[in-house]
Amino acid sequence: MFGRRAEHILVIETGGLAAFVAAEPAFEAIRNAHRKAKISLLTKGGLQRLARAAPYFDQVAAVPDFRDPETRKAFIRQLKNAKFARVYDLSADEDARRLHAAMGPFRPKWLSAEPPARPRRGEGTRAPSLPDLAPLYAGAGFQPAARLPDCAWAHAARKDAANMQPSWFGVSGAFGLLLPGLNEALRWPAPNYAKLARIMARAHVMPVLAGGKDLHAFGDAVAHEAPEVVDLSGKTDHLQLAALAHEACFFVTDHAEEAHLAMSVGCAGVLIRKPGQPAPACEGRDVVLINARDSLADADPDFVWRTLKSMGLVPDERSARAAAVS
Repeated sequence: MFGRRAEHILVIETGGLAAFVAAEPAFEAIRNAHRKAKISLLTKGGLQRLARAAPYFDQVAAVPDFRDPETRKAFIRQLKNAKFARVYDLSADEDARRLHAAMGPFRPKWLSAEPPARPRRGEGTRAPSLPDLAPLYAGAGFQPAARLPDCAWAHAARKDAANMQPSWFGVSGAFGLLLPGLNEALRWPAPNYAKLARIMARAHVMPVLAGGKDLHAFGDAVAHEAPEVVDLSGKTDHLQLAALAHEACFFVTDHAEEAHLAMSVGCAGVLIRKPGQPAPACEGRDVVLINARDSLADADPDFVWRTLKSMGLVPDERSARAAAVS
């Protein structure tokens, strides 16, 4: 209202959940470098609620469908009218490149990450890699703090709300999260998840399966073999999942993006990967990698359970039973 108009900064992060979590230290670094600026984030529609809970942004918007010419024109016009002083492109994807080109010759200072490496011929199926942010930092003249992503603000944002409590989903006592990924080629099979769920239930640790709505059929397959499973696939948003992960005893996953959010709020667990699959970004976390011998089905649920116990993540049976009935 008074004095000089605040500088306006745009941050683009239109990757998935894993990319958003990985970029959390960058979000903080950008906010620290522009403390008085108005910072807007452009992200995917499904990440808006999570992004609005973050302490780094003044505005959050979803990237539109660029296949619609009128929508694209209106959005570009809106961006130009915002008169951004600079843009931090953390995604370096096709949408960001289109935006860069559409802004024309009078575009703001544009700092971009290096696009993620594409799989080489013969590498087969693998989880997507993340952009390299080093070139962006070099151009910006600052570096983020040397730390792991910390999204504690995600579970703290509305921690007292009823729909942020495990009981909202019928979850009580000690529980563990089962987080299957979307890619069938990288996913631990349903019978393996089901067997682990039965082991958990016998130990009075409630098995809770979580993930996106595209996992409905897989969740049904697991629940068919293990009726003890609480199937929350498609029933939680990212803030609710962060709250669940914060309270869970552990997680078990294969390549799910949701595991990155769970790790960022301090949840520990086991990650199962197929032979030759690159190591995920879990260095420095309390996570054990289990490498299947020939196929993911070879990763034995009994061994996974013993691993969780050896990590100290499984409550003793007496405590778990008491928690289940309290």
